[in-house]
Amino acid sequence: MGNDRQQELMATNTVASLITQTASANFGSAALHFLSSVARFENFGAYYIPDLARPKPTLSFWSGRISDYWFQHDADLILATREAQLVILRQVNEAPDRGVNIERWHPEAGDARNDIYLRNGIVERVALSSREGRSGLRSFFLRSIKDGWLSDAEFTGICEILPIVHGLIGLRQKVVGAERHQMRFDGEVTRLRNFNVPAFADLSRREAAVCDSLIEGKSVAATALDLSVSEATVKTLRARAYRKLNVTSATELMALFIRSQPRA
Repeated sequence: MGNDRQQELMATNTVASLITQTASANFGSAALHFLSSVARFENFGAYYIPDLARPKPTLSFWSGRISDYWFQHDADLILATREAQLVILRQVNEAPDRGVNIERWHPEAGDARNDIYLRNGIVERVALSSREGRSGLRSFFLRSIKDGWLSDAEFTGICEILPIVHGLIGLRQKVVGAERHQMRFDGEVTRLRNFNVPAFADLSRREAAVCDSLIEGKSVAATALDLSVSEATVKTLRARAYRKLNVTSATELMALFIRSQPRA
């Protein structure tokens, strides 16, 4: 068997193996390993927009060597800016009906994201955007300073296989949902309430449960089903929780939640 044919079979087997791990906890490391055959990335993640008519991007997935805390913390900081939300929405809306947009980017001096990239040792980012029906997905892959800028050959090669990983992230979103419920913190809002953590201690049991659902990225309808209450009740509980916590959005709730975690 010729070398070309052997390489083709190996590539096919690798992709097949990655597909089987789409819904597993090992998907992130398996995807980074898959990409490393062409170019190394420090981390990757994805923003998901459930409804492009009412765009509210949420961090859907993340994996890599940057700690979970800082990766999520920085993603929340970025999502908290209207400018960043508009960039994500524009890139998703500009994606072709069938296929993805691929862009290569790095923050310029003065860009608010520059400090984030420098602190985490990131030199550049490759991002892919796509849309399907009313939803949109934007995945991003971060290159470390120690690995240096992608060469032209690496970028050309990575553009051939990144759409595979991007597509599997979209599939994972449908099967598993957002990763918020898997955050590696000491507890959810309910636990913070139960331990009388300042701000959260005043929440009622149901208000805390609604906040848990918001952090998990669940819709009002899904939360209503989980709690066996009406959507109107969920909205009322959410409004009460926001007033007690002095926040106005799920993004601000997440930021408060992260700041309230016990430090090791």
